[in-house]
Amino acid sequence: MIQFFITGSSSGIGKALALKALEEGHKVTGISRRHIIEHPNYHHLSYDLADMDSYLKMNFNRNREASKLVLVNNAGWLGEVKPTGKINPDSFKRAYDINLLAPSVLSKMFVDQTQETGQERMVINISSGAGAYPVPSWSSYCASKAAINLFTQVLQTDHPDVKCCAIAPGIVDTEMQGEIRRVQEQDFPDKQRFIDYKDKGELASPEAVAQKIFYLITNPGAIPDVVFSLRDVS
Repeated sequence: MIQFFITGSSSGIGKALALKALEEGHKVTGISRRHIIEHPNYHHLSYDLADMDSYLKMNFNRNREASKLVLVNNAGWLGEVKPTGKINPDSFKRAYDINLLAPSVLSKMFVDQTQETGQERMVINISSGAGAYPVPSWSSYCASKAAINLFTQVLQTDHPDVKCCAIAPGIVDTEMQGEIRRVQEQDFPDKQRFIDYKDKGELASPEAVAQKIFYLITNPGAIPDVVFSLRDVS
């Protein structure tokens, strides 16, 4: 049995992965502001990941029967989609708090609190292709995802006994994609491209993405690198 800790478990990839894990008989602790999933093997922690003082109280209470402990830092925020000069400074802080600070601190807490358990451990940070190239009007999102990629590489170097990876899941049909399609075109010149992804059925489902991530968790030998795209996994 695997014990999962999944942030952003109320929607999108996080919810789909939690449901997949529960379906396969594992135990899941979900971490998000909203409690959506009801299941006897599901435990919910209501924390605002934009508020470090909130989740610093968290304990990774492990199940001693679990063969593996897995932290999935999935929660993310697109941020304010505007040219950099028009962005509210508070938006930068919130994006970095959710996309970079929270997964960094939670990874630290997870590694520290589980170091003497003797159980196999894994940290998965959900990244983005936007962490590898510039997207107009996505300055805080691109920057935070690029940073989480390098953080994950350092985490793996510091703790070789913990399997660490940052996964870009591809273009997924989540609420974030809906937000992108609702942005004013003058603020985001690439808007039509994302509308086309939806209209042409080119968005992956959260369930399909969760299936592949679950496969990698249960078959870590198939993980190609510390930082990689899920599209590169057959």
